[in-house]
Amino acid sequence: MALRSRAAMTSKRRRAVRYTLDQVDSADDRGLRCIVGRLLVRDGWVDVRGVRVNDSGVVHLVGQRPDGQRLGVAFERGAESSRQDGTRSAAVLRSVRTTAGIEPGETAASVPPALLLVVSPGMFARSRVLWAARTGVRLVDRAMLQRWAAGEDLALLLGLGTEDILSDSA
Repeated sequence: MALRSRAAMTSKRRRAVRYTLDQVDSADDRGLRCIVGRLLVRDGWVDVRGVRVNDSGVVHLVGQRPDGQRLGVAFERGAESSRQDGTRSAAVLRSVRTTAGIEPGETAASVPPALLLVVSPGMFARSRVLWAARTGVRLVDRAMLQRWAAGEDLALLLGLGTEDILSDSA
């Protein structure tokens, strides 16, 4: 009985993890990673951790679902924000593909494909949307991030497993 109560309490705490768009907007890069990491854990992803992907200090998140599906998350500030030199920062996912939870001794061939996300508190440029469609990367823009931070489950927002839900109800 105590285990059931503890599990119910943990579930309530997870559901209590919510953020406003103002909180997301005021977060720096590290704060945004922290918010997204907490949202992932709330939604059932495990072993969520930051991974440095290059010498300039870029950190992505990796994790996995209890069913073994792996996840790589990169961050982008969005199309409307640009650097001082006028160029926009674009998340690089090649490093996430190679670090999305692969354990020592595993090979790329033995690891199922990871769900790859780019999260932005802004909007994505059209070229970025086309790139994501071609490469199978999922984009989480400002509108979707707002819904996710407010309590919607990432799997529902991305339409993950909807075939299973539909076939179970038939």
